[in-house]
Amino acid sequence: MADLLMIALAAISTVVPLWMGRQYGLVRPVSPMHFLAYFSAAGFLVKVVVYARNPDWAFYARYVETPGADLIGAAYLAGFILMMCLGYRCAVRVTHQTDTLPQRRAMVAGLERGHLLFIAAFVIAALTLALILRARGLSGLTPDLLETLNRDKQVNVNAAGNGATLAGIKSLFIVPKAAFVLLLAAGLVNENRVFLMQAGLIAVLLICVGLVTGDRFELLELFAYGTITFLLVGGQVRLRSVLVAGAGAGAVLLTSAYMTALRGSDAGLLHQIVGSTYFLDINAAVMIGDRMSPALYLYGDSYTWWSFGWFPRAFWPDKPAIDMGVYFKRIVMDLSEGGAFNVTGPGEAYINFGMTGVFVGFVLGWIYRRLEAGLLALRPTLQFAAFIYYPLLFYPFLQGTLQSSFSAFVIGAAAQGVLIFFVINLCLPRYRKHAPLTGVVYAG
Repeated sequence: MADLLMIALAAISTVVPLWMGRQYGLVRPVSPMHFLAYFSAAGFLVKVVVYARNPDWAFYARYVETPGADLIGAAYLAGFILMMCLGYRCAVRVTHQTDTLPQRRAMVAGLERGHLLFIAAFVIAALTLALILRARGLSGLTPDLLETLNRDKQVNVNAAGNGATLAGIKSLFIVPKAAFVLLLAAGLVNENRVFLMQAGLIAVLLICVGLVTGDRFELLELFAYGTITFLLVGGQVRLRSVLVAGAGAGAVLLTSAYMTALRGSDAGLLHQIVGSTYFLDINAAVMIGDRMSPALYLYGDSYTWWSFGWFPRAFWPDKPAIDMGVYFKRIVMDLSEGGAFNVTGPGEAYINFGMTGVFVGFVLGWIYRRLEAGLLALRPTLQFAAFIYYPLLFYPFLQGTLQSSFSAFVIGAAAQGVLIFFVINLCLPRYRKHAPLTGVVYAG
């Protein structure tokens, strides 16, 4: 009976945001509510369905034995998701606003210095990879390099809770990512095969980056960047585009499976996904709900940890990791072997405020809508090409606040935002004159 209730909660938590996205999303099917539905489906619905048949696959089963803890965690997670939907809906209002698709297409069609951007993407990626290898104590290329890097923990934190995530260095990868988005957009609008080929080569480069960094979500981000960019410039969902998207998704899955093999795991890819804390995860909700007590509540403190993240580790070698997953693993779960667990947005809210953390979901939903509408509005589009931030920063913000922790996102995003600003100023024309506002649409 508990399994059926959990599946029902997970289904509601997937269907409601999907419906909200279809009703109010400005770029369908890649609105914030659509992504909330996708992350809920992968982290909540699919997992509870699989756990009902294979309970030993549940990550929380290794640590939680309290009867009913799984159902309580599912109820909290469902409540958080529905509060996000409510916050998003409350930020929607009917207004007169121009559809900025013509302006977006005109701006990317005028891409400047595209070939220089292509070269810069490869140069910066190579330098950044060299810095990462040096930071991890690897002097050069070896036959087992990929295996070594993929076996290492992504959050390199020791048993004392200190260590580097290399977030600052990895921020430089935003340049090749921005190059991919701009070249793909210009290639699609201008039907320019050279730009499309360059975007494809950068995609291969970013897949290699994912292999070297050992981070599967680099692959997921690349797929999201491509899909969002295609739809932002008016791409139509037809058989050809669906086939291309399917091929991209297949490449992501195959590369993820290869990364699993590099880590020496015998489990299949499905087992790896459902037996982990990926996506908007039910495991984190169950584990945190079972172990947390009022004495451990942070009362909002974790949302300010980014404030000391700027201090260079060279001058503060024992600087604590700002990733909330470290607190989750070391303090909440009382595990001190190093590394971290994905805490998720709902999990971080619970660690701060207990069950009342569901109201953080309302705030996040409201922020999602305001950012979505702001980035696609006419004035920011014309003056700042703000829509370029939608795939490059807004989607990672969604992913970070759903799956990871707030402060961990902020540190990288600040540096990335500056780099994206410079790329836009170098490569895209912008305009000051405004078109008349026409048409009635849902906006923020």
